Amino acid sequence: MVLLNIIGSIAESFTNNLITEDRYRMILDGLQVTLLITVCAALLGTLLGGLVCWMRMSRRKWVSTTAKVYIDIMRGTPVLVLLMLMYYVVMAPVNATGIVVAIVTFALNTAAYVSEMLRTAIEGIDRGQTEAGLALGYTPRQTFLRIVLPQVVKAVMPVYQGEVISLLKGTSIVGYIAVADMTRASDLIRSRTFDAFFPLIVTAIIYFIMAWLIGLLLRSLVERRRTKAVVAAVALAVAGTVCWLPAMLSNENDNENEKDVPVVFKALSGKRVGVVIGSIQDIAISEMAPDADIMRLSNTTDELAALESGKVDVAGAENLTVFFNREIESKVDAVESGLPPMPIGACFQLNNRELKQEFDSFLAEIRADGTYQQIYERWRTADDPSAVPVPRQHGKGRKLRVTIYPAMPPFSFISSGKPSGMEIDFLTEWANRRDLQLEFLIMDFASQIPAVQTGKADMAMGSISITEERQKQVLFSEGYLESHIMLLTRKGEAAKVFGQEVLEQMGN
Repeated sequence: MVLLNIIGSIAESFTNNLITEDRYRMILDGLQVTLLITVCAALLGTLLGGLVCWMRMSRRKWVSTTAKVYIDIMRGTPVLVLLMLMYYVVMAPVNATGIVVAIVTFALNTAAYVSEMLRTAIEGIDRGQTEAGLALGYTPRQTFLRIVLPQVVKAVMPVYQGEVISLLKGTSIVGYIAVADMTRASDLIRSRTFDAFFPLIVTAIIYFIMAWLIGLLLRSLVERRRTKAVVAAVALAVAGTVCWLPAMLSNENDNENEKDVPVVFKALSGKRVGVVIGSIQDIAISEMAPDADIMRLSNTTDELAALESGKVDVAGAENLTVFFNREIESKVDAVESGLPPMPIGACFQLNNRELKQEFDSFLAEIRADGTYQQIYERWRTADDPSAVPVPRQHGKGRKLRVTIYPAMPPFSFISSGKPSGMEIDFLTEWANRRDLQLEFLIMDFASQIPAVQTGKADMAMGSISITEERQKQVLFSEGYLESHIMLLTRKGEAAKVFGQEVLEQMGN
């Protein structure tokens, strides 16, 4: 019976995470991106590594010093920091895509390590072999290619193999620049299903298989085992192209539900659209504008920065973000989506009804005595949300861990190094009235519900809209706000992006 329950649970997770809405395509698309970055960065990095090695061993001091400085910089800078600098600063003027930036960044980093591998291997070969080659009449180039290089390749391959595998695993950070690699696809699935286990396990298994195939390919090439090398190469090629198969075989009628899609979403076709990963805007735009070029970002700040810098044409948002924040309101045009509003609530573990009821009782209490309206107006009318003080906690009773998403001012943000905002104000009022101690856990949006599910937090309150799918995973409180999905453009560009006719139909 226990075995049947386990099998049933795995089958349910498989269906929810991979089959429903064809989510397996996200993994396949992400796999293609991961392999593309890995292969291109490894090849380019190896070529650059050879060049840097030559410079490092040059007898000209300025050449060798330049190479040494480059190696020290690359080895001393975290790859994530280097990736962000390349994306937002160095390559920003040329408007390079995230994939191109990732390939160049990882190639530069890999080159530093490959150059040192080659230099160490070359210096480890007895000088007499080079002299013997020259004595036999070979030129210096022929001596290197025929005598030295084969030994270098054989000596360096075990370390090089490890470096390429590390490169494969290291690409998991490219989601920070909105590249939809395999890890990012896993994050997106988790943000939809809030299953903290299955997508991560699937991703880990795929990474393991890809690493094993890359290792097999490199070993087989050095050992001249052609059959194994061909098998590994074909397997990697299939893995990199299999994502095209579902689309080629699909017989779905994409126009079946077109009449139910608000006209504003149809206008997003071909547009670059920024969304916060896992948000209701992400879900709505993914379903209603599948032909949009969606850039999924970790928080609202990055999303609005992408809009302002021109990396996206449209940003999905909530009306509360614009309604409350006058600074944002002055910089954007906001277009109604035509979708019904959704309540925002706090969430709890499915078996923690007592805490949910306690919070619902608090909401009813502050609505009845006018405190809710006072807090709401305090943040609604604030010219500078960072100047609005949040009452201090003075509860001495039980301690509760609460996840927050402090990237949506004025609902929740960091001010003077501490959580602030309307949601924090509500929570502090609750804690003080019920003699509670609150520990705030700062998380990205998609991690909040999994943290509650797994018991890492007692509740989550981070601008989480109540949806049918989310209600299967956690308990929600009564809604304390209502949110409308809106689409933002840069100031004065709404008509250019959507067309005047669409704006008139939406009443904008």
